[in-house]
Amino acid sequence: MKIITKSEQETTDFAKKIASLAKPGDIYALKGDLGSGKTVFSKGFLRSFGVEKNITSPTFVIMKKYDLLNNSKVREILHIDCYRFNGPEDALSIGLDEYLQDDNIIMLIEWPEKIWSLVQDRAKLIQFEYLEGDKREISYEI
Repeated sequence: MKIITKSEQETTDFAKKIASLAKPGDIYALKGDLGSGKTVFSKGFLRSFGVEKNITSPTFVIMKKYDLLNNSKVREILHIDCYRFNGPEDALSIGLDEYLQDDNIIMLIEWPEKIWSLVQDRAKLIQFEYLEGDKREISYEI
């Protein structure tokens, strides 16, 4: 399916809709070029779970953990940016294999193509494409 968003708010609203369907153990593979809307989507997704602190892309720190203290089903959400990875072995070196076995978390993975062999069986793919200005085309298989 596809949707065209015309503003950051529309991308955020779409993320909140997807988050309302999320369940423990879900992995969302967010694929798209720089500036295509992946981080805006992630912010909206995390806000829908009550995350209030400043949300930024984990490009430089690779992974950010958001504890969900008030959620009885999901313990935490991991936001992972694989942009600097050379392949799946880099993800394994940060312990991603342990997180993949944890059914009490949700993962948002930017640049999933770098580790696709590790997540392809479980990932829900969401692809972002910059159109112009604030317009984005978002294709998804949820």
